[in-house]
Amino acid sequence: MSHVADAEDLAHDFFAAALEKNWFTRYDADRGKFRTFLRTCLFAFVASEHDRQQTLKRGGGARHEGLREDLAGSRSDDAMNALFEQEWIRSVLQLSLESLPDEAASSGHVVHVQLFQRYDVEGSDVPTSAQLAAEFGLPATQVTNHLAWARQRFRQQLLNTVRSLTASEAEFRAEVRTLLGIEVN
Repeated sequence: MSHVADAEDLAHDFFAAALEKNWFTRYDADRGKFRTFLRTCLFAFVASEHDRQQTLKRGGGARHEGLREDLAGSRSDDAMNALFEQEWIRSVLQLSLESLPDEAASSGHVVHVQLFQRYDVEGSDVPTSAQLAAEFGLPATQVTNHLAWARQRFRQQLLNTVRSLTASEAEFRAEVRTLLGIEVN
């Protein structure tokens, strides 16, 4: 089985157990960020899953390869925390990017988002404003204005995503400070 399939199975098992056993109702915003709570639950689940796989009645003498063992045993807590943090940031950015085209379509700004995708999001071969202007049949100044609109809307989508993932105003501000390095009002 591949690492991706192992990760998908583990994520499915984790959320199924969390929902079945109402783990998320134990979250207390006064005690910390939801992300920290989620990470703690996930690490505990992975450790339990690793222990379960290692029991003798389940073939504990056999060596199991893959993500579960990597998560539970061979990586340090610091490395796991860094990996969790990186994945959280990636998922927040992805959710924010996914909501941008819908907003653009409903407001008549589809080209704005297409320019943003080409200039700010896609690969390492970044086109110049002049190249984008030629590609989209726009004046270079309009490319700049369209990019400014799309960046401002992406920032707002990002803030909306973070707000939807946090339980309190203090947690929201802390997450934005961590993610963007800015203070929000």
